[in-house]
Amino acid sequence: MSERTHEILSKKSLIIIQIAWFLIFTIGLILALFLNEAFYSANSTVRAIFKIITYLGEDIILIAMIAFFYVIYNKRFAINLAFSLMASTYINGVIKDTIKDPRPANNIDPIAEYGFTETTYGFPSGHSQNAVATWGYLAYDLKDQSKLKPFLPSLICSIVIFLIASSRVIIGVHDMNDIVGGTLIGILILLAFIYLEPKITEKIKPLSLLLKICLAIVVSIVLLIIGIILFPYAGYGNFVTDAPLYDDAGPYAQVAGAILGLSVGYLLEEEYVKYDPSAIDNKQKLINLVVGMVILLVVFFLLEFILKINVITRFIRFALVAFILTFVVPLIFTKINKK
Repeated sequence: MSERTHEILSKKSLIIIQIAWFLIFTIGLILALFLNEAFYSANSTVRAIFKIITYLGEDIILIAMIAFFYVIYNKRFAINLAFSLMASTYINGVIKDTIKDPRPANNIDPIAEYGFTETTYGFPSGHSQNAVATWGYLAYDLKDQSKLKPFLPSLICSIVIFLIASSRVIIGVHDMNDIVGGTLIGILILLAFIYLEPKITEKIKPLSLLLKICLAIVVSIVLLIIGIILFPYAGYGNFVTDAPLYDDAGPYAQVAGAILGLSVGYLLEEEYVKYDPSAIDNKQKLINLVVGMVILLVVFFLLEFILKINVITRFIRFALVAFILTFVVPLIFTKINKK
């Protein structure tokens, strides 16, 4: 899905990333050893501010972010952004459910179900890891596309990543180990995705449409089966002792469903619809964005309301939302954009 033909990352960029990774590891290790939960704040105002910031790493915000770029910027970039996020989300779930690291003691909310703000395991922080996978990939794309100074998009995205990671400690749902680990793993996943995505795309490109769709179906089902077999109680940490089997929580059905919907929708759209954001003016882009976001959010929350919560309906929900975004919404655009 990549159109890049130039050098993926320069030697200078790789050196900078290696230095950044080492500094994060070193500083994070020191903070984790001596100030692990010291950044937690009980101040209601501070917590309110950082709860808003932490939403920049929530699923619905990241989904809206992908939809935004799909509708008005570049479909291929948006799909790559989505796959980078899904790879990070799935891997984060596997690590969490394997290591089973408990959340910090400050992860308490008496009015929430089970009495805890977050019920999943702690390490690594999914918000921190996914922030790198999304905002980091955005910085990677904009480093060549932006007309601003080359370093500015990277600086802005780095600040967002830092704020999201910091917010998780400040509101008490993670400790330093979790966010440093999530950030470092996120960097590794992002680099792997940047290098592997063009190679995988080149292998898949010559295949027929039917074979590509079959491949998407097989991959999504395999990922779903692996996740629910290995981790049938995914989404519940050591705080919960009566978790229902194959419940809605956990990333495996979500990621598998999204892969199916995104892949099939994008392939069919490229073959039969061919929506091109660059071919329309800014006014029409704005109209498309509003229409697309309304449809996406209505479907997202409506399906959550009407579907009984379990792993299969979660799979169906995210598959439908992703398919509607990548195929149905562009199809609607081609109708309303006609002069």
